[in-house]
Amino acid sequence: MPRMIAAQRRARIVDLVNRRGILSVAELARVVGASLMSIRRDLTLLDAQGILRRTHGGAVALATPRDVPYRRRERLELQAKAAIGRAAAALVRDGETILLDAGTTLLAMARSLRAHPHLTVVTNSVQVLAELWNRPGLRVVALGGVARVASGSITGPLAEKTLEEIRVDRAFLGATGITPRWEVSNSDLDLAALQRRILSAARESHLLADHTKFGRTGLAIVSPLKVFSSVITDAHLSPPLLAQLRKHVRKVLIAR
Repeated sequence: MPRMIAAQRRARIVDLVNRRGILSVAELARVVGASLMSIRRDLTLLDAQGILRRTHGGAVALATPRDVPYRRRERLELQAKAAIGRAAAALVRDGETILLDAGTTLLAMARSLRAHPHLTVVTNSVQVLAELWNRPGLRVVALGGVARVASGSITGPLAEKTLEEIRVDRAFLGATGITPRWEVSNSDLDLAALQRRILSAARESHLLADHTKFGRTGLAIVSPLKVFSSVITDAHLSPPLLAQLRKHVRKVLIAR
């Protein structure tokens, strides 16, 4: 009987994670009615079986639904995102024009730009705009378009048209996942289209992706990974994946 209960619990976990995209251990324990220790054991097993991806704070679906709420994503992998954000900000030079994409890791990067007071920051992120708009010494340019509640991104023809007319020194992008074929993917078709325009507008492009993004596939392919100047990830990426990653991109930065 206990084995049947455990099997039912794991099936419920898989269903919840696949429907919501991302869930923390605490949320799963509350909804399923199990202890934190039981949930962690279940997630370890399900990850080993290739059914979902365990993170240090919970679990993510291997194929993420189109619009996982921004605030739900913001709560997971906080330390990894902060470290990646700091490493990305360290690449920026005073006087540059940079572009920050939408996403929780890009918001972490925006919070790390205090050491660079003389920048022009172009963004399609509502959250990045709110973080930087009144920062002394920064000029912030918001792309026009439709603001999406779930992702906090600004997309659409107006944003794409603006990108045809500007050029930036460095662009920093996020992603839903990096596919097994080493492609950058996004679960939002409109945002994926905008990201392709961003790549064309930038002298250098850098991908910010924590370890949970590898092996995941979003609805739309943005580009091959090799078009990026670097990938900035965290120290929890497994050694085999890291070795493969180094074969598919010019530079890998490990944030600690």
